[in-house]
Amino acid sequence: MVLTIHVVREGGHHYYVQDLVPGRAEGGRVAGEEPGTWMGTGAASLGLSGPVGASSFAEVLGGRDPSSARTLRASRGERSVAGYDLTFCAPKSVSVLHLLAPREIAEAAGAGHHRAVADALDYLGREGVGVRRSRHGHVAFLPTTGPVAGGFLHRTSRALDPHVHTHVVVANVAEGVDGVWSSVDSRRLHLHLGAAQALYHARLRFELGRRMGAAWALRPSGLGDVTGVDPRLCRVFSQRSSSMDEYRHRRGVVGPGAGSSAAMFHADRPEKDHSVTVDALMTEWRKRAADLGFDLGDLTRSVGVHRPHREPVIDRGLLHRRLLGLAAEHRAIGRPHLVAAVAASTEGGAGALDLETVASRLMEACGATQRVDGGAGGGGRWAAEARAAVDTRWDPLHVARVVEGLPASGLVMASAVGPHRTTERAMAPAGAPAIDLDGPVGRRRQVGTPPAVDRGLGMER
Repeated sequence: MVLTIHVVREGGHHYYVQDLVPGRAEGGRVAGEEPGTWMGTGAASLGLSGPVGASSFAEVLGGRDPSSARTLRASRGERSVAGYDLTFCAPKSVSVLHLLAPREIAEAAGAGHHRAVADALDYLGREGVGVRRSRHGHVAFLPTTGPVAGGFLHRTSRALDPHVHTHVVVANVAEGVDGVWSSVDSRRLHLHLGAAQALYHARLRFELGRRMGAAWALRPSGLGDVTGVDPRLCRVFSQRSSSMDEYRHRRGVVGPGAGSSAAMFHADRPEKDHSVTVDALMTEWRKRAADLGFDLGDLTRSVGVHRPHREPVIDRGLLHRRLLGLAAEHRAIGRPHLVAAVAASTEGGAGALDLETVASRLMEACGATQRVDGGAGGGGRWAAEARAAVDTRWDPLHVARVVEGLPASGLVMASAVGPHRTTERAMAPAGAPAIDLDGPVGRRRQVGTPPAVDRGLGMER
């Protein structure tokens, strides 16, 4: 469920645009891998929209404008970084709902994931995709017109289990606000990954709460699963995790270190079988669940449990504990840490812009002193543009004390206004179906009677 990042080298576009599982879904309702879609305001500025074509994707990753062939960044030969694969993985319970639940629930889960990915990428476009400029010995960090990215939705793991995840391949090119194209400042991108991950999960919680009344079992990490989806069923469709656990046991690996996790991931990583069709996968999934005594009709128990709030509601106790955890790891924390902490402390979730506003209000309450990172400086225009590198730093223990002292309503913001507000009307994508909680599925759940639904997948082929 964590957001992973991998470097993509030139020529690496083949994995995304050619190696697709046969039986690709139409309409996004069943398992399989789909053609990519251009994402990000930077892509729009290059005239890229709609499906990702192999040739244009290869050109962008090669640092060239597909329409004019002009160079967008300097090349370093084989050492050149073509892009960054940011993989947003849905919780296993969401994958199970999207691929095994009746159609209405399945579509709500898939649409929620799509909206959450877009929200996280929007945040990265504003905060994490920047460029560096050097002039007269001074380094400035500039914002950009946004990322140039291709989004590739996959619905299966390498073990061919239900696993909804989107590869957002951010090309290593960006147009600074000075109008010059160049490479992306990778350090700043990495700095904001934790916040982007937390915002993705917060938006996913909000969307599934709004679309189908889902409630969440939220862990202290800020990650969680939909209540009503049997954790044992999730484990049945987590063969990769089980395989990695077995590898750990065989090798005597102790502890959750990043190095050991990476070693297990790569040592036990199978090649995806491209000969398996979607229909065959669905049949196998249904049979596996039935053989182990699971009734897929019970997935409707996840519907109608929760009514979402209109504003972000922060669990102050959870936020306080997260800040104490940050204090054990960092002497000082910046805005991305606070955004991530706030996002992870909202059980019902919210949109990125709303959560950033809450984090900003908390920053104001802390009243810390700003400092310039990365040696940015200089006078005149370059000093003004270097403001993109100005971060406020706080002692996390100080922030925790501020949180303790705020009134109960101090971290609950009023409804936002404008086109990005987190309301049902503003965020419902065109044509996306919503779960009617007063309809048959909702009524069955609300009165507590057993759901009488199709024991199959209930989805159109």
